[in-house]
Amino acid sequence: NYRGMTSLCAGSKLMEIIVNTLLINATKGYISTAQHGFFSGRSTSTNLVDFISFCKRNMEGGGQVDVVYTDLKAAFDRIDHRILLAKLDHLGVSCKVVNWVASYLTGRTLSVKIGASESVPFCMTSGVPQGS
Repeated sequence: NYRGMTSLCAGSKLMEIIVNTLLINATKGYISTAQHGFFSGRSTSTNLVDFISFCKRNMEGGGQVDVVYTDLKAAFDRIDHRILLAKLDHLGVSCKVVNWVASYLTGRTLSVKIGASESVPFCMTSGVPQGS
C-alpha cells in the first residue's frame, strides 16, 4: 500500500497548521483522552506505559483486566471525503473551515510512478494527502 506525497509551499503549510488547530479544538470533547495515535505527546509508547500502569493497578487490587485494541490500518488512506466533511459539519466546525477542507480535498489528481513509468492521472475521492 503506497500513499502519495504532497509538497506544500510555506503558505499552504501555515494554513494547514491553522486549520489543524481549529479542527483539534473542535473535536476535543469527542475524541477520548485514551486515544494515543495522531496526537501530540501521545504515541504507541505512551499507550503502552498507560496500559501497563492500568494493568498493575487493577491486578494489585484484585481486579480483572480486559482489553480490545483496534488498528485502523491505512485509515487516512481510506476516509471518504464526503463522510469527513459531513462529520466536521455535524461537530459544529465553522462553515468556512469545512468549506476550506472541502476545497483542499476536492479536485486533487494523483498518478502512480514506479521507476520511469507513470500512470494516467486519476481523481482522489478518499484519503488525506501525505505530507499534509
